Amino acid sequence: MGETGYKGEAMAGNGEKEANVVKVEANVRPIKPINNLLAFASVKIADCFVVDNIKVVAGEKGLMVDMPSIKGSDGKYHDIAFPITADFRKQINSAILEGFTNAVDRVRSIGAAQREYAEKPSIKEQLRAGVEKPSEQEASRPAKNAAVKRSGMEMA
Repeated sequence: MGETGYKGEAMAGNGEKEANVVKVEANVRPIKPINNLLAFASVKIADCFVVDNIKVVAGEKGLMVDMPSIKGSDGKYHDIAFPITADFRKQINSAILEGFTNAVDRVRSIGAAQREYAEKPSIKEQLRAGVEKPSEQEASRPAKNAAVKRSGMEMA
């Protein structure tokens, strides 16, 4: 989960600017890609407001974040939730893209573990191999009596 803190500016009652810190957490859910759509995300802002249905898409310049939108009567899509300042947009984008990277890494490690498990022989195969191995070793060893007879040191 990507998490960042936003430091914006607000006007204090006396006209001076003071820094606000807003906590942002991103929960990203990768999907099997559909065209350029790679994941869905939700963002929790200041532990009190959630924006869902944010999309992570592959664009010409790399990964992009698309805010939730609806199709208007004009046929164009219009965002229904969006950050107002460029700094807060950057913060949300970086939290989501960091969350996406972490989620993809998690999926890859799970896939690697599953492949490793699938490549291991079953217990039945391991037991069969364990039985066959000593038989092969015994077959490759010369019999003790034959070796002793060939050396001419046979004991009476």
